[in-house]
Amino acid sequence: MKDIFKKTSFKYGALGFMIFIVAYFTMWKIDLGLFLNPLVTYPILIFIFILGIYSQKQAKKELGGHLTFSSALLYFVVTIAIAFLGYVSAGILIFHIIDPDAKKELVELTIQASIEMSNKMLGWMGMKEVAGQISEDQIRDSMKLSPTPFGTASLVIGYISNLAFYTVAGLISSLIIKKDRLYEFE
Repeated sequence: MKDIFKKTSFKYGALGFMIFIVAYFTMWKIDLGLFLNPLVTYPILIFIFILGIYSQKQAKKELGGHLTFSSALLYFVVTIAIAFLGYVSAGILIFHIIDPDAKKELVELTIQASIEMSNKMLGWMGMKEVAGQISEDQIRDSMKLSPTPFGTASLVIGYISNLAFYTVAGLISSLIIKKDRLYEFE
């Protein structure tokens, strides 16, 4: 089982790691606004989830069709943990080592997106008279209370929270995928 564990979890985890690296460097080169676009970031996250499930299914297949709940969860979590290290590595490489100015530009893009979104939301709620009153300074003041987007603290918090969320999803998929061996009486 140890060989299958190493082979399966690390292979799919490394694939997820590389997906994050390639996707983040591509988004950085094309347009920083892509980091804020859910139509770009969510498919990456969904694909990583699918990799975790596929890791479970592959392990079950290699173990002869039987996989305990705890083993299924372990395959999933290790795959996801390795994959999300790509998220952290890419963030540190891009925003701290290669191009620290990109982080400042991304903060500005985040502020603009926040203003636009709050104005839209207030307009939808029938508060159009209040919609134009939110300023960049107010957004900057509120951002001082939280870690800087793609800062080290933000990346670590993102890694931990993603791992926690995906672990809950992994619990559900482990319940579905598991198949214990039947107990044999002597």
